[in-house]
Amino acid sequence: MTEREVERLRSMKEQLDIIPIPEEALSDAIRAGVRQAENQYARKKTTQRFIWPSAAVAVLLLAFVMTIRISPAFAHAVSSLPGMSMIVEMIQYDKGLRAIIDNEYYEEIHSTDSDGTVTVTLNGVIVDQSGMVISYTVDSTTGMKDPQIDKIELYSGNELLEHQGISFNYPSEDGKMSNEQLIQYNFTEPLPTDSQEFELKLSIRDTEDHQFSLPFTTRKPVAEGKIYDLNRSVTIDGQKLTIESITVHPLKVTVRIKEDPDNTMDVLQYEDLRIENGDGEVWSRIANGMTATRDEEGTDIYFLQSNYFEQPDLMVFRMNRIQAIGKTERLVVDTLTGEVLETPSDGKLEVTELSPTLVETKLKTGHEFGYGYLQEAVDAEGKSIELTSSGSWQIDDFSYGDMKFENGDYVNPITIKFFAYPNYIEGDVTIRLE
Repeated sequence: MTEREVERLRSMKEQLDIIPIPEEALSDAIRAGVRQAENQYARKKTTQRFIWPSAAVAVLLLAFVMTIRISPAFAHAVSSLPGMSMIVEMIQYDKGLRAIIDNEYYEEIHSTDSDGTVTVTLNGVIVDQSGMVISYTVDSTTGMKDPQIDKIELYSGNELLEHQGISFNYPSEDGKMSNEQLIQYNFTEPLPTDSQEFELKLSIRDTEDHQFSLPFTTRKPVAEGKIYDLNRSVTIDGQKLTIESITVHPLKVTVRIKEDPDNTMDVLQYEDLRIENGDGEVWSRIANGMTATRDEEGTDIYFLQSNYFEQPDLMVFRMNRIQAIGKTERLVVDTLTGEVLETPSDGKLEVTELSPTLVETKLKTGHEFGYGYLQEAVDAEGKSIELTSSGSWQIDDFSYGDMKFENGDYVNPITIKFFAYPNYIEGDVTIRLE
C-alpha cells in the first residue's frame, strides 16, 4: 500500500465524515430495511449474514491501512494471500486472527469445482481443534440472482464433522460475477491433531441448484489446544457460576460456564469476559462470527479472541458485568385474543403489534444496545414454535424485536424467552491461568 493510496483513503474518510445524515429518515430506512430482509430470509441461530454499507467499508479499509503501516511484516503477509479481502475484514475485529497471519498459520489451498455456470475456488483455510475458517471465491458466468447457501458439510476423511454452529455470508448482491466469502465451522468435538484430508461440500441456489465438492489436503499440523481445567465456583450478586474450563486454540478461546440451577436469575449475556496478561493487554469476546453456544448438558460455551501465539508471564481470566433477569420475569402473550399477559416488571418492554403470525416489541435501552433480545417462543404445552423469521433493530434509545410465525397452529398463551435484556449484575471474578 503506497503513501498516495493511504492519503486517498484518508481523504475519502474525511469527506464521508462531513456528509449530513437525516436522522429521522435514516431511522425509517433502518426499520424498512429490516422488514425487507425478514421477508426475504429466515434468520437462523447458527447462521449470520453481514452487510456492509460503502461508507463503513471505506472506514474499515482506512483502519486496515493504519494497521499495516504500523506492521509492515503483517502487511506483506496479508497482501500475498488469495481471498484476502474477507480475511482482512475479520482481522479488524480479532487480534487472535491477526496473530495467526503473523505466525503463518493460515494455509493456502487450491481446490476448484465448477458446474459450467458457477465455479467455486477454495482459497485457504485456518484449522485447529476447535474449528475451521474457510476462504473461498464464487465466480459466475452470468451473475447470480439472489443466491442462497442450502448446504455446508465438512468431512475429515470420510467422516462428517459435527458442528456446534456454522457462520457464513451469502454470496454477494444480485448480478455480481465474482465475490469472496468466508465459512466459519465450529466443531462439536476436538479435531484430531493428525487430520489432513478434508472435503467441503457446498450447495448454492439461485434460479437453479449448484452442487460443489472440494477435496483438499492441509500440510501444517493441527495445533493442539491448551487446556486449563478449573472447576472454579464463583458468585456474582448472589448468582452462583462454575467456570469449568478454558481452552486456548489459535482461532479462539473457549470458556465453559455452568449456571447453578438454584439461581434466582437467568444469566443472558456475559458483557466483559476477557483474558488479560500482566501488562493489561486484553483479549475479549469475538465480535464477528459465532460468539457462544450451549452443549447438551446445559453448559454455556463462550468464544474469546485468542492469545495462543503469545507467551505471557501472567495470564488471567476476568469478568465483571453480566446481563441477567429474574426467572419469574417473562413475556407472555395470547396471540389469538391480542392480550399481553405478562411483561418484565421494570416497564422497559412494550408489545407494539400482536397477531397469530407476528409479535413485535419495543424495548427502552437508553443507548445503543447491540443485541437482538428475543430468543425463542414456546406455546402453552411447552413446544417450541417454529419461526419464519425474526429481526431486531435500533432507533434512538429503543431497540425493537419481532418474531414471525408461519401460522397460528400452536396452543396459546405463548411465552417468549429473552436472549438479552438491559438488566445488569456486577462483581469481580479474576482467575489466574497456570
